[in-house]
Amino acid sequence: MAGLISNLIDTLKGQTDLFKEVAALLVLKKEHIIENDIDALKNVVKQENEIVPKALKNDKEREKIMADIATVLNKKQEELTLSLLAELINGQPEHNDFVVAVDEFVAALEKMKEANDAAKVLVQDALEFVDFNMNIIHSSLDAAPAGYGSLEDGHEPGSFLDTRS
Repeated sequence: MAGLISNLIDTLKGQTDLFKEVAALLVLKKEHIIENDIDALKNVVKQENEIVPKALKNDKEREKIMADIATVLNKKQEELTLSLLAELINGQPEHNDFVVAVDEFVAALEKMKEANDAAKVLVQDALEFVDFNMNIIHSSLDAAPAGYGSLEDGHEPGSFLDTRS
C-alpha cells in the first residue's frame, strides 16, 4: 500500500504543477482579453490546449491509483476520497507527505478555478458588449436613412440626390 500512496503523491504533485500552469495561463488570458490582444490570446489558448492531454492522462492515472487503493482497503471507489484516505493512513510514514500533496493540489485547483471564473466574466462581458453593439447597428439599419421619404406620406421614396423633386 505504501507504494500506491507514493504513486498517488507523485500523481497529485504532477496535477498540481499542471493546475499551476493553467492558472498562470488564465491570468495571461485575462490580461490579453483586457488588452484586446488577439494574437497573444491565441498563443495562450494554444498553450492551454497542449496542457489538456497531459492533465487528462494524469487524472486517469490518479483515478486508477485510487481504484487500486480502494481495492486494497476493501472500499468502494466512489466512497474513497482524498480526505478519507488521509484519515485512513494517519500514523503511516507517508501521511504527512500525502496531506501536503493534497493541500497543494486543492489550493492549485481553487486558484485555477478563481482565475477561470475571472476570465469567464470578462468573456461574458465582452460578448454582451458585442451583442449590445450589434443591436445598435441592427436597429440603425431598421430606421429609414436620412433623406429618404416614405410611402406613408404620399411621396415616393427617393434620395436627397434625386433631382425629380
